[in-house]
Amino acid sequence: MALSLTRDGEVVLVEGAAEAAAGALRAALDALTGGYETRCVVIALAGEGAGDGGAAWLARSFPVPVVAAIEGRIAGGAAALAIAADIRVAARDASLVLDGEFPDGMGARVAAVVGETRGTLTAAEAFTRGVVPALTEPGGALAEALRIARVIAGRGPIATRLGKEAVWRGLPQPLEQALRFETDLTLLLQTTKDRAEGVRAFLEKRAPVFTGE
Repeated sequence: MALSLTRDGEVVLVEGAAEAAAGALRAALDALTGGYETRCVVIALAGEGAGDGGAAWLARSFPVPVVAAIEGRIAGGAAALAIAADIRVAARDASLVLDGEFPDGMGARVAAVVGETRGTLTAAEAFTRGVVPALTEPGGALAEALRIARVIAGRGPIATRLGKEAVWRGLPQPLEQALRFETDLTLLLQTTKDRAEGVRAFLEKRAPVFTGE
């Protein structure tokens, strides 16, 4: 399947990512990072995927929150992309093959998401171990992933990007250093117009209108 990007408001659905060359996926997603028009990305995953999919770059450098929708048995490039995502949603009959080689630069992400786990995980096992935090009926993973993505997109875009950065950059750090880094990002967030808008909206009992400022 060819790489395809479909926009639904502030959410972008990516299909064919596991078959795409790393450079193609990176170029397509990198174009979404300017400004805050794109606030969440959903990657649909099924099958093995022949390419490396650019998973290492996605895990290390892509600032926009990513939700992976998993259907069926996934392995290879598709499995790497699932681990690179921030949130994973899987159908109950799906499985995740983790016995292959992951791209260079994925070590910290693999350790954070699956620990020492290897082999094939059923969706139920992945859910129990926290690898997949949300399960759906077969065929329903994409719809649920899109629902979650729309919720994320409705939040302050600066806050969601900084929250993602705090998690993934903080995990490999000693706890004290990670907490200091999180505090620095929180102080930065306090200076934004979106933070002030959130406070005003709460006091005025209305939905906030975040602009990414």
